[in-house]
Amino acid sequence: MLKETFLHSKHKELGAKFTEFGGWDMPVQYTSIIEEHNAVRTAVGIFDTSHMGTFIISGENAGKFLDYVTISDMSNLPLYKARYSMLLNKNGGIKDDIIVYKFENYYMMIVNAGNLNKDFAWLNENKPADVEIKNMSKDVSMMAVQGPKAVEIISRLTDEDIASMKYFTAKDITFKGQNAAFSKIARTGYTGEDGFEIIISNSCAEYIWNKLIELGAKPCGLGCRDTLRLEACMPLHGHEISEEINPIDAGFIKTVFWDKDFIGKSEIEKIKNSPSKKLIAFICQNGIARAHDEVYLNDKKVGYVTSGSFSPTFKKAVGMALVDVNTEDSAQLQVKVHNNLRSINIVPKPFYKRSKK
Repeated sequence: MLKETFLHSKHKELGAKFTEFGGWDMPVQYTSIIEEHNAVRTAVGIFDTSHMGTFIISGENAGKFLDYVTISDMSNLPLYKARYSMLLNKNGGIKDDIIVYKFENYYMMIVNAGNLNKDFAWLNENKPADVEIKNMSKDVSMMAVQGPKAVEIISRLTDEDIASMKYFTAKDITFKGQNAAFSKIARTGYTGEDGFEIIISNSCAEYIWNKLIELGAKPCGLGCRDTLRLEACMPLHGHEISEEINPIDAGFIKTVFWDKDFIGKSEIEKIKNSPSKKLIAFICQNGIARAHDEVYLNDKKVGYVTSGSFSPTFKKAVGMALVDVNTEDSAQLQVKVHNNLRSINIVPKPFYKRSKK
């Protein structure tokens, strides 16, 4: 049986169409994917992301523990800052990509929905006795408010200054008229747009969800979440990254902090300067390439599509692919779409980058 978020009934009331994602019954769209996508790019959209996992990690050696289980330097993460990172398996494959936030006496980790239980088990397998990991996922809801008007509408629900928050920072926050036991806001997101993610006790979630929609946030589903993140060339676990793909081949070598020991380090050190694959962005001619479609160069298979879709912003078929590292950016590649070969052109990543004021 599929799991439901605390806000599931609100999505039904709004007439959402649902899909299975990571074991959850999630809204894929309310009106249309293109309409919701454009709302995020031009105004503001709101996503229920409560299927994601929320862990609280505390204890005297919590920072050192996170150094060991992630590829990043977490023990020196400044207060109220966030850091994108990855958990690796012992072979150097990516178990999950995560965001870690530093608060006064603990760290908060957000993990992907489909990996929640295995991540929690993996972390507990590797933690020392003096570190505590609490799974808060069932107690809190998570909402992503994304778009150029995100600051404007959230500011109407709180007296606190969020406009001055820097990208990849977080803070405790109080919403007017609400007394949440757990209430955080972070200037992070998965759309390539400005925006915030709110993690709040379930008791206050419906109120915040309803208020943000009343103030103009358009409810958005997983359909446009995928097109938005693809335009920004952000990875999706099971596509651009997975347990079979290492962070070097996936293009995340700059995310790796080499001056410490961590799970999987010995394996990825071997290929640090000699990756076998690379992740490319491409535009597809005369068709939409989808995940797993094969990529060819002169009749030789050189890789496969990791993600592909129609881009509502650019009105073109775009995608990402994992190909042989020696593939030149000028190569005349083709992708097999429904047994027909279609030409693709490699382009710089990302497709979309918001203009910063």
